Amino acid sequence: MFFELRTYDLKPGKVPVYLEFFRTFGVALVTRHLPMGGYWMTESGALNRIEHLWIYDSFDERDACRAGLVKESAWMDDFIPRAFADVVAQSTRIMELTASSDAFDAVIAGRRTCLENQAPETPMFAPGLHGLTLSDTPPVNDSLAAFRVLSGDRPGTHVQIAAGSFASLTSGNSGALGHEILRPLSLSPLR
Repeated sequence: MFFELRTYDLKPGKVPVYLEFFRTFGVALVTRHLPMGGYWMTESGALNRIEHLWIYDSFDERDACRAGLVKESAWMDDFIPRAFADVVAQSTRIMELTASSDAFDAVIAGRRTCLENQAPETPMFAPGLHGLTLSDTPPVNDSLAAFRVLSGDRPGTHVQIAAGSFASLTSGNSGALGHEILRPLSLSPLR
């Protein structure tokens, strides 16, 4: 099993527009094919950024899932041209899981759940915050999940996703290579 953390950087002010279209039109299309683990908007670090996590049994499964998605005409003809017009950069990290929690184990178990599109009046964000920390060493504190980067930016480094208050998520990050406060979407399996 491996985990893909995808990062999209958008034009200033366009993240809410992208997320609104994704949650009301695109999430049902994409989760019919791709196994979502989490979906967030950054509140610190690089702004105008979306982070999302996908969970695959193998690279072959990833290929098959993505091949299925590109056969969806609504995805290719409607979602991609409209939503990706505001995306200015994309990157991905392929990671292995090094530590998990009961909450994350439940997300892994439900990874093939097809989500429904949300009604516009549904709140965009779930309550609470998450933190994403990049470091040279494995995390020593509790987290929802921890990973080691296999491929992508900074292979060999460690990524931690934790939940908590702003104060708890920002304390003890002095040795980190990077840290972002994340706001989970209400549709995110990990929230």
